[in-house]
Amino acid sequence: DVFADRSMASQVRWMAIVNLKNGIDKYWKRAAQHPIHISEKELVRPRLLTMLDEGDPLIATQYCVTVAKIARWEYPRVWPGFAEELLAQTRAIAADDALPGAQRSAMEHNALHTLHLFVKSLAARTMPLERQKMREITPLVFAVLVPIYDQRLAQFHAAIMQAGVFASTLPLIKSIRLCIKVLRRLWTFGYEKIEEADKVAQDFFVATIGHQSAFYDVYRAMVDGAASPAAAPEDYLTVLRKIVLLYGKLYLDFQKYHAVKFITAPCTKSMLHWYWQQISSDAPRLVVPLCDEDPDADAPLTLEPLLIQGLILYKNVVKNYFYQPDDDDGPESDAVRCRHVIDTEILTPAFVAQMAEMLMSHYIPLKRGDLERWQDDPEGWMADEDSDYWNFEVRRCAEHLFVDLVGQNRAQLAPELARFVQQGSAADGAHSPTEAHYRRDGQFAALGLCASDLYDHIDFCQWLAHNPVVDSPAGAVKWRAAWLVGKWVAVKLPAAQRPHVYALLLGLAAASEPLIVRMEALASLVCCVNDWDFAADQFAPFVQPALERLTEVLAAVSTPESRMRIVNFLSSLVQRLQLEI
Repeated sequence: DVFADRSMASQVRWMAIVNLKNGIDKYWKRAAQHPIHISEKELVRPRLLTMLDEGDPLIATQYCVTVAKIARWEYPRVWPGFAEELLAQTRAIAADDALPGAQRSAMEHNALHTLHLFVKSLAARTMPLERQKMREITPLVFAVLVPIYDQRLAQFHAAIMQAGVFASTLPLIKSIRLCIKVLRRLWTFGYEKIEEADKVAQDFFVATIGHQSAFYDVYRAMVDGAASPAAAPEDYLTVLRKIVLLYGKLYLDFQKYHAVKFITAPCTKSMLHWYWQQISSDAPRLVVPLCDEDPDADAPLTLEPLLIQGLILYKNVVKNYFYQPDDDDGPESDAVRCRHVIDTEILTPAFVAQMAEMLMSHYIPLKRGDLERWQDDPEGWMADEDSDYWNFEVRRCAEHLFVDLVGQNRAQLAPELARFVQQGSAADGAHSPTEAHYRRDGQFAALGLCASDLYDHIDFCQWLAHNPVVDSPAGAVKWRAAWLVGKWVAVKLPAAQRPHVYALLLGLAAASEPLIVRMEALASLVCCVNDWDFAADQFAPFVQPALERLTEVLAAVSTPESRMRIVNFLSSLVQRLQLEI
C-alpha cells in the first residue's frame, strides 16, 4: 500500500518496496518459517503488474526484482499465466503511441527488465516442467520482442545523425539492450534442438552480426571523439559498450551449448571474420612504448572484453571435442562435417600461419602494464598468473589460443616456430627498444608455451647455453629465462645439463635481482626438483645456496599466499632430497 501510494515521498516508497522485496525473499516460500498466508499472497499477486509505470529508476529496479522473485517461485504451478500477462502488457505498451514519451519509455523499460529477470531465473532451472514451459513460451517471446527490438533499432539509426541525440536515444538503446539480454538466453536454452527454431528467431540471430558491427562503429566513433564539445556522456557509452559485448555473449553461449550448429550456420564465417578484423586492427594499439623509451606514453583505448570474446571464440573452434571425428565416424557425421567446414573455410593453412604470427608478435608478449605491475605489486601479479581466470585478460587468453593452435597444427607451425625462435636476437639492433622487447619476448613466450610441440625441433639446452640474450640485464629477459626452464624441465632436460640449469636458476634468485625474477626462478627450481629424473646426489652441491635463496625470498615477500608458496617450495625440496638434506 505504501509503495503504491504516489503521494508518499520517494524515499518512503523506496524503503517500502525494499522491505517488501526482502520480506518476500524470506517468507514467500511455503517451506519458510512463519510463511506468508495464501490469502495474503492472493492480495499481493494481482497488484504486481499494475505498477509498470513507475518512473523513479531506483524504485522501479526494486519493483522489477520483487515481481521476478515471486514469478520464480510460482511459475508455472501457482501462477501459470504470468508470462502471457507480462508479454501482453509489454506488447501493449510498445504499441501505445498515445502515451507520453517519458512514461512509455519507463513502462517499457520496467516490463523488459522484469521479463529479463524472469527469463534469467527460468533458464537456470532444470526441472522438466520448467524446461517444457520455457520452450513453450520461447516462440511467443520472440514474436513480441523482435518487433520491439527492430523498431527501436530503426529509431536509433534514424536519430543517431542528429545533434543533441544522446538524451532522446538513451531510452532506445536501453530497450535494445534489454531485448538482447532476454533473447540471447532464449536462443540458447529455449529450444531443445536449435534447428527447430522458428523463422523469427533465426532471422534475429543472423541479423545480430551486422547489428554488432554497426553498434561497435558508433561506439568507436564516439570514443575517438570524446574530446569534442559534443562528446557522448559516460553512461551513454556504457550502454553502447554493453550492447556490443552482449552480442558476443550470445555467440559464446551458442557455441558452448550448440557447437555443431554454430559451425554449420551460414553466418558463422562472417561473424568470426569480423572478430578477427578487430583483433588485427587493435593489435598495434597493444604495443605501447616501454617506460625507458617513452615514460609519458598512454595506451590507446581498446575494448579488451571484445578482443577476449574473439580469442575465446577462435580457441573453441581450434580445439573442441565436438569437432574431432573418430575413426569409425561416417562422412555424414556431425564431427566430420564440422571438421570439413573448419579446415576449408575458417582455419585454412594461410590463416593459421597469419594467426600464429599475429599472436606471437602482438598478443602473447609481456606488455608495459605487466612490467609496471612488477614494480608495484609483484606478488599479486604472480598470484594472477597462477590463477585459472585466464579468460579475463587478453594476453593470457591469447596464450591459451596460441598453445591450442600450435598443438592442432603441429606439422605446419612447429618447424616455422623453431626457425623463428632460433633466429634469436640477431635483428634486435635494427629495432627500437620497444620493438626489440616485443619481438624477443614473443619468441621466448612461444618457446615456453609450446615446449611439448617443439622438443623435436629445438635443442633447448644448447639454445640456453649459447643464446646471448639470456645474459641480458633486463628484468623481463631474466624472468623469461627462469620461466622457460620451468616449462622445459619436464619435456627435455638431460641429466648432464642439470647442474648448469641449477646454477643459472640460483643466480637468478640472488638478492640483487627483482623480486618477481627471484620468485619465478625458485618456482622453476622446484619444478626441477619435482621432476621424475631428479637426482638428489647431483643436487647436493646446490643445497646450501638453494636454502639460502628460499629463506631470503621468504623474508622478502609479504602476502600470505606468497609465503605459503615459498614454504611449499621448501617442503618439496626437503622431501625430494631425503638424506641429502
